[in-house]
Amino acid sequence: MAAPLGAALYMGTCSGHGVGSGSSHHPGLGGGMLSPCPHPSMSPMVVPKTVAQMTPTTVWPPMAQAPQAGGVTNVIINGKVPILDQDILTPHPTPTQHTTSSVGFKCAFTTATPAYWCTIGVAAGREAPTGHSRKCFATTKNVFINKRRVGRFSDPLGDTTPAFPCLSTVAGASPNVYIGG
Repeated sequence: MAAPLGAALYMGTCSGHGVGSGSSHHPGLGGGMLSPCPHPSMSPMVVPKTVAQMTPTTVWPPMAQAPQAGGVTNVIINGKVPILDQDILTPHPTPTQHTTSSVGFKCAFTTATPAYWCTIGVAAGREAPTGHSRKCFATTKNVFINKRRVGRFSDPLGDTTPAFPCLSTVAGASPNVYIGG
């Protein structure tokens, strides 16, 4: 049986993820395709990569654990609302900028491009400027509130699918209410 961990609460921030501080996204990580000149702002020639592929060059800093909508309202832990399995949290943005380059007929152009433009979002499109989706995937097997598993410290806030690609974990949790495995 797993050790009990603090109940996940809508408080504090998630763990954040990623380790990079930018890169030359293309040519390189993001492709290396030729593009028309002049280089259009936010070039469509940038080949976006998944959040997992972008993690070495991009950072999504710790972000408030806030509900996107709703949440349980009839149970309170230490004055805070608990995070339950499948609760959707506010999006997770990145401030990282990448250097993007293109080469075309008789010209070359390099510019700074927001990392979200270089990252795959929902349904293989580009990540929105507001960030990617976060959803709690509770790991407890036997503790429920309103017939839903209760989130706990270190539970994932994504499942690496295009719909919920976040690699962060729950970091805001109760210091004295523990949820077993």
